[in-house]
Amino acid sequence: MAKKSPTAEYTSIIADIRRQEFKPVYLLMGEEPYYIDLITDEIVKNALADSERDFNQTIVYGADTDMATILNAARRYPMMAQRQLVVVKELQQMRSIDELLYYMQNPQPTTVLVLNHKSGTFKNKKILAEANRLGLVFESKRIYDSQLPAFIADYVRDKKLTIDDNAASMLGEAIGTNLSRLTSEIDKLGVLLSAAGQNRITADTVELHIGISKEFNNTELIKAVARRDLLRAGRIVQYYANTKSDQPFIAFSSLFSYFANLLLLHYSSCQKNAAGIASELGVNWYAADDYLQGLKTYKAGKCVEIISNIRRYDARSKGVECAPDTSLAELLQELLYKIMHN
Repeated sequence: MAKKSPTAEYTSIIADIRRQEFKPVYLLMGEEPYYIDLITDEIVKNALADSERDFNQTIVYGADTDMATILNAARRYPMMAQRQLVVVKELQQMRSIDELLYYMQNPQPTTVLVLNHKSGTFKNKKILAEANRLGLVFESKRIYDSQLPAFIADYVRDKKLTIDDNAASMLGEAIGTNLSRLTSEIDKLGVLLSAAGQNRITADTVELHIGISKEFNNTELIKAVARRDLLRAGRIVQYYANTKSDQPFIAFSSLFSYFANLLLLHYSSCQKNAAGIASELGVNWYAADDYLQGLKTYKAGKCVEIISNIRRYDARSKGVECAPDTSLAELLQELLYKIMHN
């Protein structure tokens, strides 16, 4: 059976929680805190009525407690309620985590124990096995840049909004895979649009309310590179320099992803049209058009050469073999010249 995507798995977990179908133990782990926080918040919201929280809800942080306190709390019986809730946030900061195994081998059936472990995968295999046996283990992995368009589209749809492909690309490029910040910005736009009686996020909306220029951003930089428009690319970099933007930091990664994907497309058997490229790379049609143009502009051998140059300039941007007074914008300008000249 195919493994569910994080979004699909999260949706299934939330549905069970809202149906009051709780597990004795939830072990929520991974490098991406977004889903961990959402699931935890949903459990806190639904496990107890407001009148039951004072005596039946315990929320602690790993750095501020010890395992004995957690286990004692988990073994208590609820007071005038069907269940009690114990939430441990930042479990990775605790010592004696191995002691959880003894509780999981004989859990209190009226306790819902939620464990948040946010620094990667939980390492104790015995505890993982027990948590899987009697409860639920959810791993929240950081998503790839290529997964952002689908995430943005799904989140916007869930909020009863629509979004232009250009606006989605602007958000993804400017904010990246920080899902908490990304969803917060979309939520903010939703509130503003609702107040104006609208529901569509456009490039103008993003520029006005989030401060991302619709003309001078890395999405437009890639578009200029795809068309070998050095003048347009130079204007974007100059804008970065004049506004002291942090976009040059992101530009090296964006350029690397673009040319790595372009090289992949040269050797892919997919249809070399917008639909085929969008399906192959998981991008929206706005980005697919840039790849379609790039296939005409840059041959496979040139892509290999460009990727090598991007790696070198990315290293220079981090201080390797680079004069200390050289700005990121200057390095980016040099790199773009090398990319777009034969």
